Amino acid sequence: MSRRLSIACLLSLLLAGEVILIGQQTTPDGYMPRGFRPPKGMAPGMKVTDLGKGARTYRVNLTKGDEMMSGLIDFAEKYKIKSAHFTALGALDKGVYGWTDVERGLGQKRLELNQEAEIVSFMGGISVDAQGRPTVHAHGSVAMSDGSVKGGHWFEAHVSIIAEVFVTEEEGPAQ
Repeated sequence: MSRRLSIACLLSLLLAGEVILIGQQTTPDGYMPRGFRPPKGMAPGMKVTDLGKGARTYRVNLTKGDEMMSGLIDFAEKYKIKSAHFTALGALDKGVYGWTDVERGLGQKRLELNQEAEIVSFMGGISVDAQGRPTVHAHGSVAMSDGSVKGGHWFEAHVSIIAEVFVTEEEGPAQ
């Protein structure tokens, strides 16, 4: 029994990065060890939904002046999309994004974009609300001309040159 306990303790320490193996160096403060994996069992609230086996993917092209969020809602209505995820690239010259102020509970801090910027990430989902209307939930970031990046939850995104959105529709689970 004590041999099992010592092996279990050694494995726990090894997984926690506390044991130095022969030929290995310790990880300096402020660094993550190579091969770091988060511990299992740390997401007790996780829920999984089987979205089915098939999927259709659409490319939605938007041009100068188009507003991406509105365009995605129009697209979802026209093609009867009930569940999908998307990613996009392109350029914007105007937009509104938000940052959630959880501590003060005031909703989303309004942040405006009023200059040319490249989309470096834009992702989200399309679902339907209780009335069956499509809703779009998107987060993204843009690179400014100086290389800085800004982003958050997107409310508006106006295309400056072109944008491509790749939408993958999930098939509903088998009934």
